[in-house]
Amino acid sequence: MRPATYNRSGRPSSSASSVASSARTNDTFDAILSSPTSSRTSFESWNSGPRRVEYGWQRPAPIKQYRRRRETGELFAALPEEVLGLILDELKKLHLKPGSTSCATCMMRDMCSAAVSARKMLKVAQVALYEDIQLIGADSHAQKKRYKINFGSRLVLLRRTLRSNPELAAIVHSLKAPALPQGVAVDLYQNLVASVVMACPNFERLVGFHQNHDYSFNRLFHALSTRRKLSEMHWTLEPSQFQRKRRLSNAAALLNSENPNYQEAPGDLLPEQSEDFLELHTDWEHLTTLSIHCLPGATLTPISLIPDIVSRLPALRNLHLSHLPFTAFSDANLLSLPSLHTLTLSHLPGVSSEGLSSFVRRPSSRSIRKLSLQHVDVDSLPALSQILSNLPELESFDLVQSSMPVMPPDEMIWLFPYLASGSLQRLHWDITSHRSCANTADSILARSITANGFPSLRTLRAPNDPEGIFQALCQPVENIEMVNEQFRGLITKCTSRPSPPVTPTTPSTPKTPSKSPLGLSFPMEDQLFPSKVSSNLSQSRLAAQSRLEAARQTPRFTVNVIGDDGTVVENYDLAGFIGEVESKIQYCVTPDEGATDENGGLVDISDVLGDGGENLKAESREGCTGRWNTYSGNVIDKKDRERWFHTERGRYQPVALS
Repeated sequence: MRPATYNRSGRPSSSASSVASSARTNDTFDAILSSPTSSRTSFESWNSGPRRVEYGWQRPAPIKQYRRRRETGELFAALPEEVLGLILDELKKLHLKPGSTSCATCMMRDMCSAAVSARKMLKVAQVALYEDIQLIGADSHAQKKRYKINFGSRLVLLRRTLRSNPELAAIVHSLKAPALPQGVAVDLYQNLVASVVMACPNFERLVGFHQNHDYSFNRLFHALSTRRKLSEMHWTLEPSQFQRKRRLSNAAALLNSENPNYQEAPGDLLPEQSEDFLELHTDWEHLTTLSIHCLPGATLTPISLIPDIVSRLPALRNLHLSHLPFTAFSDANLLSLPSLHTLTLSHLPGVSSEGLSSFVRRPSSRSIRKLSLQHVDVDSLPALSQILSNLPELESFDLVQSSMPVMPPDEMIWLFPYLASGSLQRLHWDITSHRSCANTADSILARSITANGFPSLRTLRAPNDPEGIFQALCQPVENIEMVNEQFRGLITKCTSRPSPPVTPTTPSTPKTPSKSPLGLSFPMEDQLFPSKVSSNLSQSRLAAQSRLEAARQTPRFTVNVIGDDGTVVENYDLAGFIGEVESKIQYCVTPDEGATDENGGLVDISDVLGDGGENLKAESREGCTGRWNTYSGNVIDKKDRERWFHTERGRYQPVALS
């Protein structure tokens, strides 16, 4: 009897079909590995395709994969240019970050090395090198001798390169020109910088090289006025020699004899001077940042000139006004400002508390994120309350003044918080009138913070906090004073900034330009910037540290150790500190980046127009010679040492107002 046979299907098995299909195809082994199924795991292959139950188990794909060995440079060629650009940006940050031992010259040297390392790196390195050009310090003597150029050799070579290569010229967005060389006329050096600016069609900002404007024709300002993509402009205005004298009667001086802030207004500009200055702003459709600072005797007239300038800048977002007389900027000009993100008003006698209250109630003012009022003398607490409550996007607020804002006689505070802002994250509060005790405005602000009037507040800086009422509202810290202050007698050195004379002894131009041992002049450091008294942060740190050490003597908790018989065996005092543990506010007593302790920690116009670390003579700074990465052992390769050496130059750090 024949045994029973299984009912087999006429279709071949899956393994046989797979072998037959692979035998029929002419695909190479690399093509099979590059197929989508070759990179799957065994479990992904098991669930990848439809299978019938009667076929049973199938062998998964092999886990071990055989990949083709890459050729030299193949992976580098596959990298996109965006990734290479990010790598060079990080390299640039390592060279230029604060505290770095390198400098801008070393950074450009490494960028040039990267550009010649590979063809693909050339374009990316050119963007990193020419997009933000930084020429710091003096020119090399060997370079000037080689090219027979008396001054500005790097600027001359840069201008020649940009004129001969329009593609490189289109990359340039920013330029940091070196400081004025000693013995060189200002006009000649301005013309050289202007020629470089004219060679850059997409130029956006000129950094570091700041010059005054006296309303006469200047090639540098004319060149900047022709750059349509300019995004940042800083004006430092001098009085014009053709400025008309203002005739005021003696009655004005008598009526304002008791007003300490009264100053006689300078004379008006000629009509053609006002028109020429207005014409310089015509083509700046992309300008986002504008700052105007008037030196003693300078002005901007007529009073409608600033509104006319602002109306021609549709992209303006950051506006900084400093030391403008009341004939140049008043409450009416304040109400005509467009929608802004940052507004700084410093030493403006024409702005009043009523004008600020009306300004913040406008719908166009609701976009302000940072507001800085420095010696505007806000004399009304209700006006200050309206400023904080009517700006829903306000994140940073600075108030510096010598007088205390007060409540009107017919008003009274019934509920707290009286001062409140739901969006404010950073607050700088400095009222210098009371040095020995807290004033009424300080107490109202402290009670408002306690009543949760500022739920988003994270940083509080109060340089004048004699009783520590603001320090007691912030997070406790272990130490406040800096390391270098622990070993120096700063108690006698840290004095408040002296008050300037009522009448400036010198005009706006520099007395004697300060000179650097490397042949550079820094005339901006000798300019007269009249200012009122600001609290010194060095004194604030010492006072805060003293309060902290005194609080450690008064413990917060007492631990009693009780024995078996119920008596107290030992007791310990713990946790003497000042502040609130559950608070989210940090008590800040350090200046902003680029600012000084003498100015209360805020960036002033003198900081922006300063050398930024380029002057090696100031504070005995040590420059960079390019040898920071060479071998410094007993045996030094002379060729290697000379290869990295360059002229000693300062480590420049730009300072921004915004």
